[in-house]
Amino acid sequence: MSMARLMVVGGGGFVGGRVLRLAVARGIAAASFGPGEVPSDDGVARFEGAAEEPGRFAAVLRDFAPDAVIWAAGHNPSGDGLARTALSDPARAVAVNAGGFAAVLAACAEAGVRRVVQCGSTVVYGPPGLYPSECVDEMAAPAPRSAYGLSKHMAELAADWGVDALGLSVTTLRLPLVLGPGRWYVGAATLFARMLRAAADGSASHEVVPAAPFDAVHGDDAAEALLMLAARPDAPRLLNMAGLTLTYGRIAAALGGRIEVVEQPAPADLPLVDDSRLRTLGWAPCRALDAILSETLHEMTMKEKA
Repeated sequence: MSMARLMVVGGGGFVGGRVLRLAVARGIAAASFGPGEVPSDDGVARFEGAAEEPGRFAAVLRDFAPDAVIWAAGHNPSGDGLARTALSDPARAVAVNAGGFAAVLAACAEAGVRRVVQCGSTVVYGPPGLYPSECVDEMAAPAPRSAYGLSKHMAELAADWGVDALGLSVTTLRLPLVLGPGRWYVGAATLFARMLRAAADGSASHEVVPAAPFDAVHGDDAAEALLMLAARPDAPRLLNMAGLTLTYGRIAAALGGRIEVVEQPAPADLPLVDDSRLRTLGWAPCRALDAILSETLHEMTMKEKA
């Protein structure tokens, strides 16, 4: 599929913004839709509105006429993180994360935009003990235990509806923890952010950290995968992304031993995922842990000097 025009819903966010910058750099006409959008000189057409507002997104689609739409929106008005925000207001999280996405699907079908890629999340899975293997693939049953996981699972069901009832081509990319410079909210990355802050300040830090490994990815690598999938209507309906498998002990070691950590055995909240299906499409993470840490520390230093 030739993709000359791309619309990102939630382009003002951490992941969505990276997708837009990558699209513009590759000569793709890019647009962003979401609350608080204002005109800018970054080469992106910006449209203000809420996806769940009747008729608003449909009008924007008629104006911009994209070849594909990427859903990168999420309910996080306070910046406390998607999971914490959903816990405090589950009804609103479901309304935006699932209801808003369903409205976007309906508008795409009406406008004749057939290709949609959804930023999903591995939080749709349940505790590792529910699964027979250490790494789960796309066949493993969702069993969310958080309000945020519930909202993302409901959004996946909306995507199924978009395929089966509306005739759309929809791929859900289940993202792990997405890290890197420009992450303006903390949420699930609270401990990671605290360790980097101590490293940036040069202050002594002692952390008791969970020993369990977890999946994570640099935001630019997530954007690469989303942009690739937007141009691949033949891609599978569901795809996992593992990216890098990390531990907080490994992060502390990569910070040069400036952070002292004690690893504490504790059950993981989520299983590790198998992303071999995504990799067979040609994607692999290009940015290792060192890039995540060095780029984020550089951003912290520049902000302090400004």
